[in-house]
Amino acid sequence: MRRFKSPGHAQRFLAAYGPIAAHFRPHRHRLTAAAYHQTRDQRFATWRAVTGTPALA
Repeated sequence: MRRFKSPGHAQRFLAAYGPIAAHFRPHRHRLTAAAYHQTRDQRFATWRAVTGTPALA
């Protein structure tokens, strides 16, 4: 609740943040390093496609 003005504001933030955060956190303990890197790269590519942001150089 730190820095949130009300429980409702915190809930609205977490409702939007949860699925986005989960998208970038695959279950690493279940993946090999190569599979984790591939999954991570695919998820960032999806995020860039949806948001229209360029890849960092």
